[in-house]
Amino acid sequence: PPPPPPPGHRPPPPPDATATVVVHPLPAGGRVILVADTTQTTQVTRQLRQLMIGAGVATLLVAALLLVAASRAALRPLDRLTGLAKDITTGDRGRRLHPDRVDTELGRAASAFDGMLDALEASEQRAQRAAEAAQRAEAATRRFLVDAAHELRTPIAGIQAAAEQLAGYAGQEEADPEARRQYHRATLLLSDARRAGRLVADMLDLSRIDAGLPLDLQDADLAAVVDAEVDRAAVLAPQLTITRTGADTVAVRADPTRVAQILSNLLDNARRHTPPGGRVAVDLQKRDRTAEVTVTDTGPGIPDDERERIFERLVRLDTARARDHGGAGLGLPIARALARAHGGDLTCLPHRGGARFRLTLPVAR
Repeated sequence: PPPPPPPGHRPPPPPDATATVVVHPLPAGGRVILVADTTQTTQVTRQLRQLMIGAGVATLLVAALLLVAASRAALRPLDRLTGLAKDITTGDRGRRLHPDRVDTELGRAASAFDGMLDALEASEQRAQRAAEAAQRAEAATRRFLVDAAHELRTPIAGIQAAAEQLAGYAGQEEADPEARRQYHRATLLLSDARRAGRLVADMLDLSRIDAGLPLDLQDADLAAVVDAEVDRAAVLAPQLTITRTGADTVAVRADPTRVAQILSNLLDNARRHTPPGGRVAVDLQKRDRTAEVTVTDTGPGIPDDERERIFERLVRLDTARARDHGGAGLGLPIARALARAHGGDLTCLPHRGGARFRLTLPVAR
C-alpha cells in the first residue's frame, strides 16, 4: 500500500475534480483564499449539457420526419397530377383528379387539369362521331358508285355499239355533207361512250380493290408483258419514239392481266402527255428480290409537291386539259393499289424534263 501522507498534508484530488478559488486581499498585506469543491456541480452541468445535445438532435430528427411527411402530404396532389399526365400519354383519359380543396394553387391547377381533360374528351368524342359519319358516308358513296357502275355498264355498251354502227353507216357516204356531219357526231358519241365505259370499268375496279381484289398469282415473265404493252403503245402513238431497254426476261410472281393493266395505264399517261416527236422510255431491271419497270417520258412532268397527290382518287393536275385527252383521275390510284396488292409498289420519281414512274414487283422464288 502507498505510504500515508505526511502530517499536515491532504491527499491529492482526483483527476476529474474541479474547484472554485476566491482570493480576497487584506489591508495588512495578507489575503484570504477561499476554495470551494465544484466537482459534483461540474458533473451535473456536464450531464445536463449532454442531455440537451441529445434532446436537440432528437428534436431535429423528429422535425425532419414531420417536415418530410408534411411535404409529401402537400405534394400528393402534384404526384396525382403527374401520374394522371402519364396515364394520358398511354391513352387513358377517363381518370380525373377531383381535388378536395380548390382554394390552393395545386387545387386550382388540378381543377383546371380536369376541365382540360373534359374538353379534350368531348372533342375526341365529336371527332370520333364525325369520323364514323364520314366512314358511313364514304361507304354509302362507294355502294352508290358500285351500283351505278353496274347499272350503267349495259346501257353504255349499247350506246357504244349504236355509235359504232352509226359511224359505219355514215362513213360510207363520204360525198354527202349531211352524212359527213352525221359521221362526225357519231364519232364524238363513240368517243364519249368509250370514255364512259372506261370510267365505269375504273369504278368497278376500285370497288373490287376496296373489297379485296383476288389475284390470279402465277409465275410469269415480266419482260413479255412489258414488251406487249410497249408494242401496243407504239401502235397507238406512232408520233412518239417508244424504246424498251433492260433485261430480256424476269420471272415474277404476279397476275399477268393486272400487271398489264398497270403498265397500260402508265404508258397511256405517257403518250397522252408527251407532245408529238417526244420520247417514252421503258426500262426493266432485276434487283435482289424485286423487279423494277421504269417508264420515263418527255412531257411537262409532275411538280415535286404533287408526286404523291396524283395517286389520290379523282385528282387531275391539269384541270383545263381537254376532255378527250384527260382521264377521271382514277387510273393511277388503281395502278398503285394493284401494285401493292402484289406486294410491290408504284411511285413517281423526281425527274427533270418529264415524268418518271417506277413499278416494283416481287420476283419469283
